[in-house]
Amino acid sequence: MKKSVEAIFQGRLSEFQQQAQILQKKYNQVSILRIIFFFVAIIGVIYLANARETYWFVVALIVAIVGFILLIKWHQHVKQQYEQTERLVTINQEELQRLNYNFQSFDAGVTYQDARHPYSGDLDVFGDHSLFQLINRSATRKGKDFIADWLRETASKVEIEARQEAIQELIRQLDWRQTQQAYGRQVKTTQEEIEQLLAWVASPSAISPQWQTIYRIIRYTFSFLTLLLIVLSVVHPSINWTVPMVAVLINMIVVGSIAKAASEVHQQTNQSVSTLKAYQFMMQGVEQQTFHSTKLQRLQQALKGDGLPQTRSGGKSASQSVKELSYILSNFDARANVMYHIFNVILLLDVHWLLRADRWKARAKDRIEGWLNSIGEVEALDSIASFAYAQPEFTFPKISDQRHYIHTEAMGHCLIPPQQRVTNDFAMQGRGGINVVTGSNMSGKSTFLRTVGTNIVLALTGAPVCAQQFEVSIMQVFTSMRTQDSLEENVSSFYAELQRLRQLLTMLETPQLPILFMLDEILKGTNSQDRHHGAASLIKQLGKLEASGFVSTHDLELGKLADELLNLRNYNFTSTIEGDEIIFDYKLHDGVCQSFNASKLMEKMGIAIEKTQNQAS
Repeated sequence: MKKSVEAIFQGRLSEFQQQAQILQKKYNQVSILRIIFFFVAIIGVIYLANARETYWFVVALIVAIVGFILLIKWHQHVKQQYEQTERLVTINQEELQRLNYNFQSFDAGVTYQDARHPYSGDLDVFGDHSLFQLINRSATRKGKDFIADWLRETASKVEIEARQEAIQELIRQLDWRQTQQAYGRQVKTTQEEIEQLLAWVASPSAISPQWQTIYRIIRYTFSFLTLLLIVLSVVHPSINWTVPMVAVLINMIVVGSIAKAASEVHQQTNQSVSTLKAYQFMMQGVEQQTFHSTKLQRLQQALKGDGLPQTRSGGKSASQSVKELSYILSNFDARANVMYHIFNVILLLDVHWLLRADRWKARAKDRIEGWLNSIGEVEALDSIASFAYAQPEFTFPKISDQRHYIHTEAMGHCLIPPQQRVTNDFAMQGRGGINVVTGSNMSGKSTFLRTVGTNIVLALTGAPVCAQQFEVSIMQVFTSMRTQDSLEENVSSFYAELQRLRQLLTMLETPQLPILFMLDEILKGTNSQDRHHGAASLIKQLGKLEASGFVSTHDLELGKLADELLNLRNYNFTSTIEGDEIIFDYKLHDGVCQSFNASKLMEKMGIAIEKTQNQAS
């Protein structure tokens, strides 16, 4: 099945590469046609003007202007098609990279890392070779935020199942998903620029409400009169040119009164036009698609409008409103052009666009952030659906109503390539369950804990998991696996681990959810006697609280706690030594580990190990 997915992406890559080549050739042809048309039109217009063919001169001039505009639009359309196809090429190249577990070029989500988070640092949720890199296909910050939040926070059973339903529907819509992702990749605006745009949308009107009616009257009457006077002065030489100039001067005063406001709008929004166009296409894609899952229908409805008749003042869908805003702001962007200012003092363009911008804000400012959130959530669902499509051997987990429940068959780690992945079965049920995992060095103890934790995180996100069967209850995962010292804070690794354990105990004082803890090489920073005594005491304490979990250790004596605690089970990972080779099977076995390999590993590293009497004999 994996091969067929790879073949699909490879086929799409080849198809889009061919389309891109065709469009590139077409783009070049239209470029040449534009140049030829321009020179032919110029020569024709000049010839007819010299020939005093007034009628044909006017016709040729109109044809030249209209024709050139149409050629520009055609050229832009071909360019957009080419760029969209190139984005689809990149998307399928990246899907092939993910299938090969090559994540180096992907966003690692480092801005979401938090050392005090209950599990994200230990389970490779963010950073290099992380869950975020495996799952995320979002282009917008909102989409990435949703994925990060879902990976960091446990949702309710109802929400998880709603996400699963939506994701399973989107899995079947490969073309739609990749088209949406390609549109999203037009977003080049930074988060700061998006926030600046939203701040402008939320800001008061540039023209105060009491003056807006006056400026509307001025906009139509003054611009009409100025244009009329200019035309009359050309048609009737008897009209002195100073008359339209007076009108222009009056318009300059009007424009000057709001020039600062227009300039501020331009400065606040000039980086957002292309991003708004990308959002327009993404919103339009959601609005026009047919969905059956409840969650997708709800998100779609949030974008479709308020159900009122579509007028200039209301009833517009999100894509229509964003398209209108993009058009308004693109005209402010034209203020960088000298020709804009020439027409500005005749047609009062600044007044026109400020009034339109204020009218747009009055209608939609309370809804735009909701629209962006809806698109971000669709992007997150799209990302997980793409992840699920690329991993057809993964399964959607069942969310159990029991507490402290895990049951899985053939569970593996999703960040380990399939050819290296070893799977295990595991089951746990009931409050206070403690699973002590012993084993020799490099045998797979830590990887097993991360495998369980990572799959639970995926399951509680709504994503498929790396297992043939998986059922889990709602719980809060907590890990203590990679505690490190800090020179800056003058904290040793042992004290850092104690702080981490204190965080776990604090959470257990008022648990919001059942807690599943994962403690790797517990209390490794102290002597063996203190370590055993402290670890045993902590295990007994945790067994009495609203928690269950795993403790991996080299301390085989902890396994004897099973004689005291009925809810403690021993597991182990073992290795065998054959000649100079250490053989690992990475399989979970019942009981306490009976094999050791530290001496052999040290020998392989060049350390001379003295033979004991028993070894010598």
